[in-house]
Amino acid sequence: MTGFTPKEKLTAYQRWEVAAFDEEEHTAAVPPPPIAEAEPLHEAITQEAPSSVALPTAAEIEQMHVEAHEQGYAAGYAEGLQAATSCAEQIHAVMTNLQQAIKVIDQHVADQLLATAVEIANQIVRQSLQLKPELILPVVREAIAALHPNNAHPALFVHPDDAKLIRTHLGEQLTHNNWRILEDTSLTPGGCRVELGASEIDASVETRWRRVIESIGISQEWLKDKP
Repeated sequence: MTGFTPKEKLTAYQRWEVAAFDEEEHTAAVPPPPIAEAEPLHEAITQEAPSSVALPTAAEIEQMHVEAHEQGYAAGYAEGLQAATSCAEQIHAVMTNLQQAIKVIDQHVADQLLATAVEIANQIVRQSLQLKPELILPVVREAIAALHPNNAHPALFVHPDDAKLIRTHLGEQLTHNNWRILEDTSLTPGGCRVELGASEIDASVETRWRRVIESIGISQEWLKDKP
């Protein structure tokens, strides 16, 4: 009988041989466990794959669409309102300037029309005096009535063209009151001037006309500034 050699003293080859033999004996005695059926590849991947981000539902997508539309409308409305406000301010400024310009133009036109009307009236008066020289008679009567000569010798100054007419129609009355009729070529026909001592009444055409236009708020200086 061969002697028993402890396992720890066996060589590497001997240990392998024994172990293999032992395993062969155990393998023959104990049946191997059944091999589990492999899971499908896609199921294994699905189970092992981490959970992904949840996709939005159709309702959520519709809600996002509505919100985006409302935000875009609000932004566009605000931008349009700002642009409209700016445009309105510019139009208001233009209209204000236009109204001011119209007022200036209207005032200028009104001034020109008034000056023209005054000049036309002046020419009509002069033409009337030339066509009807007897219009000077009421002027002379009014002028001499403003002075009371008493024992003095007042003077009536008239244009030479009017002197003959006055002597014919008022000569007797003037002589009775000691009036002297003096001719003055510096006077415009249709006007006169009376003097009594230091008193004087200017009834010339120019002075009477100035008083008329001043009574309606027009000055001679204003007329001189108009072309």
